[in-house]
Amino acid sequence: MELTFHTDYGLRTLMYAASHPDRKVTMREIANAYSISLDHLRKVVHRLAQNGYLVTTKGRGGGLTLGRSPERIRIGEVVTVMEESMDIVDCQRQPCPLCGACSLKEAFDSAKYAFVDRLNEFTLAGLLENRRTSLAIRKLG
Repeated sequence: MELTFHTDYGLRTLMYAASHPDRKVTMREIANAYSISLDHLRKVVHRLAQNGYLVTTKGRGGGLTLGRSPERIRIGEVVTVMEESMDIVDCQRQPCPLCGACSLKEAFDSAKYAFVDRLNEFTLAGLLENRRTSLAIRKLG
């Protein structure tokens, strides 16, 4: 299973914002820091803001900040919000004669839930407790 760039950028955006709690950060700043498309980042920030992870302000002096404390942002929740689908396999993509009666799908679903549960053991604050990570992010901006 590989997460989409959308999710990756979302997590990195949250880490960047959390690493600069003393000020608003801009999308341009984040896009430059990570060398990602500003247009793509707009979609990412929009989804994060819709779900309360970011607060955005337009205009001069605008930017974005975390919408809740880093201790309350669980990584598994963010992944679930950002991913279009968490299915490991799409049984409908190519019709399968076992569809609806397949124990393999059940095994994949069980693994998916375990993956998200494990990620939910990590918070944004916990990720940034790693000094090397925090310093690396602060150096970007």
